[in-house]
Amino acid sequence: MHNISNKNFIHIFWALFMTWGFFSLHIPGLFAQQKDRVLVIGELIGRVDKRDWKINTKQGLLPVFGAGNGRPFTAFGRSSNEVVIRFFNSKESEIFNPNTVIYRFYETERALISALILDEIDTAVLESEVSALEVKKSNNHFSAVPVRPDSNMVKLVFYNHRNPALKSKQVRRALSFAINHGRIIQKILFKGKATLARGPFDDNSPLFNQGMESYKYNPKRAVQLLQQAGWRDSNGDGILDRAGQPLTLNFYYPKGLRLDESISRQIKIDLLRVGVEVNPKPLAKSKMIENLASGDFDAILIDYTFENKIESLKRVFSTSGDDNYMGYASNLFEVRLNFYNETSDPTMKKTLIKSLQEVINQDQPVTFLYFKWWTHYLVNLEKFRNHRDLGGNIHPFQDWIIRDLESN
Repeated sequence: MHNISNKNFIHIFWALFMTWGFFSLHIPGLFAQQKDRVLVIGELIGRVDKRDWKINTKQGLLPVFGAGNGRPFTAFGRSSNEVVIRFFNSKESEIFNPNTVIYRFYETERALISALILDEIDTAVLESEVSALEVKKSNNHFSAVPVRPDSNMVKLVFYNHRNPALKSKQVRRALSFAINHGRIIQKILFKGKATLARGPFDDNSPLFNQGMESYKYNPKRAVQLLQQAGWRDSNGDGILDRAGQPLTLNFYYPKGLRLDESISRQIKIDLLRVGVEVNPKPLAKSKMIENLASGDFDAILIDYTFENKIESLKRVFSTSGDDNYMGYASNLFEVRLNFYNETSDPTMKKTLIKSLQEVINQDQPVTFLYFKWWTHYLVNLEKFRNHRDLGGNIHPFQDWIIRDLESN
């Protein structure tokens, strides 16, 4: 056995003490003096990709992980289904403000709803108003706060134009006519609280082109377009085919979201009526992003937010766009985009933005479904207050007030 001198023993002890002290500052609950003031948030794996995941702070929306300094918190995982975020001490923080946020991830919206009803989590976002009302009815601690989604956040279907069938403009237009947008809005969304999407901008946007085709449900028109593209049911099995290949699409949608599951089911029913077979499959958000980036998909149901500027259109629909997952290429789009870049006339620029929307509307590189009016923020009002401002916007988590601590 090796002998350790008193001097070395002191050095080792001090190193261990400092290491333990470091962890006591960064791991909630190690020492009583580091009192946890915890807010527990429920999230769905179908909605969050941890690689681009952001948290609402006083400094704005900041990435939870990744490179970069200046974040007012540290983040670490207790398990694969839980992430703990600890805010650093601040002069602005009070003893009744949360200093620790725990995210718990759920596979399904049903599991998330159960966690809310059982008071296992303090807050969560539910896109389905039916789900939000179920929680509120079952647990009167919770309030369902309606919150407006980002402007121009549209539910859409990306198509992979590398697929020979989907490369056809006629086929993509047929799919858009075959999907019953109105039924999705009126029957699946609670009381029809959404606006039919004709393109990337909502009708409240100053850039919106109101003269575009709506692609309202028209299965007869869909069948005509598919026939013009050479698709027939040659063997009588109900599925269109061409050159011996059936018109079959793998259709991915966010895992665990009740609303998206219902939409995917409706799309499968609608497209089968015109002879297109759809194979729906739920995916975690991280897997969906990987498939989009690699081109490993036929069609994907997703939310996408367009900013009110030309760069947003370029990002998705230009051949050089970072988010042009479809492989979409339009010479007309590129020509008009160049005209936009060459002119300095504001009126002409606005006209060209509207003309770019017209190109997209006619080509249907994606099927635009709807712009939702509200999403629902569930908050346990028995435990927290000061969670939103007078305009209904959600406060940074550091500003929430824990009721029990406020009274101390």
